[in-house]
Amino acid sequence: MNITSAAALDDSAATTQHASNTTASTSIITNNEQSGRKRPRSASTSPSPATALMPPSYKPLPFYGDHKRAVSSLSFAPSSTSRSNVGGGDSSSSVIATCASASADGTAKIWELTKGMMDQAKDPIYERLLEREASRAGATDGEGNAPASVDVGGVSTTSPRASPANTSGGGILSSSSRPLQPKITLVGHFRGINEVTWSPNAAYLATASDDKTCRLWDATTGDALVEFRGHTNFVFSCKFNPRSNLLVSGSFDETVKLWDVRCGECVSTLPAHSDPVTGVDFNRDGTCVVSGSHDGLVRVWDTATGECLKTVYAEGNPPVGGVRYSPNGKFVLAGTLDGKLRLWDVAGKFGRGAAERIGVTGNNRPGGKCSKTYADHENARFCAFAAFTSVNPLRQSVVTGSEDGKVYLYDLQSRIVRQTLEGHTDAVLAVDCHDQLELIGSGGMTNDKTVRFWAPI
Repeated sequence: MNITSAAALDDSAATTQHASNTTASTSIITNNEQSGRKRPRSASTSPSPATALMPPSYKPLPFYGDHKRAVSSLSFAPSSTSRSNVGGGDSSSSVIATCASASADGTAKIWELTKGMMDQAKDPIYERLLEREASRAGATDGEGNAPASVDVGGVSTTSPRASPANTSGGGILSSSSRPLQPKITLVGHFRGINEVTWSPNAAYLATASDDKTCRLWDATTGDALVEFRGHTNFVFSCKFNPRSNLLVSGSFDETVKLWDVRCGECVSTLPAHSDPVTGVDFNRDGTCVVSGSHDGLVRVWDTATGECLKTVYAEGNPPVGGVRYSPNGKFVLAGTLDGKLRLWDVAGKFGRGAAERIGVTGNNRPGGKCSKTYADHENARFCAFAAFTSVNPLRQSVVTGSEDGKVYLYDLQSRIVRQTLEGHTDAVLAVDCHDQLELIGSGGMTNDKTVRFWAPI
């Protein structure tokens, strides 16, 4: 199976399980209380199944962003900064969340969601608009034929055969959704962008592009600050370390590189994989980097020494489409092109013994087993993102896009699909979750091109 970059999705396809899944509780929240979050529950205090599976009831918010080509990546700004004023102030113009999106059109855009916009989503008028569309479900087309199926954004229902006006804007009817204007548009790459990511201090954005470079941007002015040159093929992924002074990138040239954010110099190159690197991420303290590749391997690296500390892979070695550390840094969520997400326990102590045994499944040594598998979405062709939402400890979830045009919310523990979000008209690869609000962002591919937001309103 060949793989191309996600930014080239308008032209072509973008781009272990040895251990059985356990039913034990898995906590992804940070060990210390942060941002008012509760400490993880112990097994003896786990909520009842009825409580744990409480449906989120996410609905589409009545606004959307758009790009000229496929949306390849989304990233919410960290809310610990002043950029996201969660719950602060009474003004309708108070920004409560900021999201960046990247696209195959070569641009990245910054979207601001205000208190007034969120209040509008709770307006009974908007609720009635959604209900009106849903009420058409039992109608016929005047000839006694059953109605065609259509997505009205958040619920699967039916209505009379959709006219062109009904299917524009990602499946949510224009009467109940309006376009947003980006606060800033970042322009500078001359080919498509595969990933956009915020620095933990929210002062900067970084982008990875098919033009073989990464770029650093001022998040306030939109100015391009630094260009990172050194990869010899498409750059697919990039992430900041917690101190915002290092950037890690993964490329189709099969390497992982670490960069000094201040000057743009490459400080380390890891000959990481034997196929394109499709995802990279730092752990919570920046001491480790995880990389995933089309070669089917997920590898953990020591940031300081460049030593490979652990390698894990699923049975059958399916290509890895993306990797992400859990908030507490103990697990890695890896999406593979066999339509599965696997949660790997990588919390075991690393030493030379483990490093010397790379290339064998990690299930026989501490911190190398597959703890959970999520397998109801569709993912066989493209490299898709996944994210954690742990704001509400009673319903911690894994969120992922899908090639069937839906966003899937899995219960973290039971692996049951809590809800599917419907509203896009093409495959959804880009998703992210806000770190303090129950707020999800998603982006659609070529036939959709929209950025959607979802919340339990």
